[in-house]
Amino acid sequence: MIWYDVMLLLVALLLLFLTTQCQGWLSPIPTHHSKKLLLHSTRLSEMESAIVLIDPVTDWKNVVDAATSLGRVVIAVQLPAETLPAKFRSFIPNASALKEGGVDHILSVEQRDVFSISQQLQILAADRNLKLMGVIPLSELAVEVSDCVASCLGLAHNRLDRVTARRDKGLMKNAVKSAGLRIANYARVASMQDVNDAMSRLSLCYPIVLKTPAGMSTTDVYICSNAKEASKAIVSILGKVSPDGRRVEKALLEEYIGGVEFAINLMAFSNYDNNTQPRTLVTDVWKYEKTKQARYGQAQMCNPADHPTLIAYALKVAEAVGISVGAAHLELKAEEVQGSYINPVMIEVGARLSGGRKSIMTQASVQNWNPFEALIRSHCFEACQIVPQHANFLTPNKFARHIFLPVEKRGCIESIELDVSSLSTLHSSAMLVNVGDIVDETTDIISCAGFVWLVGEREQVENDTNTVISSFALSVTDV
Repeated sequence: MIWYDVMLLLVALLLLFLTTQCQGWLSPIPTHHSKKLLLHSTRLSEMESAIVLIDPVTDWKNVVDAATSLGRVVIAVQLPAETLPAKFRSFIPNASALKEGGVDHILSVEQRDVFSISQQLQILAADRNLKLMGVIPLSELAVEVSDCVASCLGLAHNRLDRVTARRDKGLMKNAVKSAGLRIANYARVASMQDVNDAMSRLSLCYPIVLKTPAGMSTTDVYICSNAKEASKAIVSILGKVSPDGRRVEKALLEEYIGGVEFAINLMAFSNYDNNTQPRTLVTDVWKYEKTKQARYGQAQMCNPADHPTLIAYALKVAEAVGISVGAAHLELKAEEVQGSYINPVMIEVGARLSGGRKSIMTQASVQNWNPFEALIRSHCFEACQIVPQHANFLTPNKFARHIFLPVEKRGCIESIELDVSSLSTLHSSAMLVNVGDIVDETTDIISCAGFVWLVGEREQVENDTNTVISSFALSVTDV
């Protein structure tokens, strides 16, 4: 019995030794595998989160600053700009400006090649131990590229079966019409004969609108009052290379819609969690006032609560073209009836931030709202946590106005006068022209002489608006 007890004791001691010194032999999962899993987990925890900005143009510095505050590495992808008009290229930051502005990595590509861009981003991420979180378009030309690249990387993106409807104005109208919403009648035309035939078929009369189908901003958009103007517009559009580098084979003829023009900006949030409902938030609403020459004169911020019909229409348009992630900018017209605006009809919608500093002005006018952080969170599949879940719009606590300063005639600028020093509500201003420049008469937004942005109490903004308009003078001599 003594020897039996001794043997049991020795076996127990041996098992204890093996348990403490050679755990891997007895563990269900081998120790060397556990070490690999631990090392892989450590690497993942050390990876830095990164966002990708495609074609950083619109408010790019604000987005970079927001990314920095959120602790995100910023990668900028610069698209080719050779086919852009010179006035557009002047707004594009170069690599030095991007670096100075806080961008960490810059990729410049020669083509809008989704495979190549995705490949370069994946290689960069692997080399720099980055975890790509979201892909964000910061220009109209970046919209289609961003969604396709994000899809290739397995990141948040808008519906790919509607990607063409978010760039081509004709396919855009098809999608919106299919959703049961009102649109302007349209046709694709390649000659004046096509224009005449389409006008007859659609029962249209002048004025009509002719435009590049996948254009940007208000460039290559012509309001034609007669056949002579339409013929000139057709020549200006057809056979040219559009800003996205594609040759324009057909122009878009559209029914001219009267009424008051509005811009409605949105931010859409989705989530990996299927239990979380997608959400689209109306962030700001702007009403345009135009001059007798049909140029933009002013744009003023409105309270979304005052325009429920327009808001409902805008949300349905965004859904119709497949926007579920990121910013959207909708332009529409509506009829004014006894102080209310009804029967909205889309001009176009863009799946991007609005230009004209509207996001910056909204940040200054809405308490506790940072549109640039919201944009990043949206593209990273993060929920909007600032605004109550039951709300579908933001309410401004200040009044904002954007004033457009036109060039009245072609010529050489002799002098520029503008008083902004006395403005109590001045947010910012910009002059796009200088003395000595040869300028053309303003026909679109980017051919303006400059802009002034005001934020404050409405009465003060109105007083400052009068000061700006009365003090602005542009002396131009014939050339």
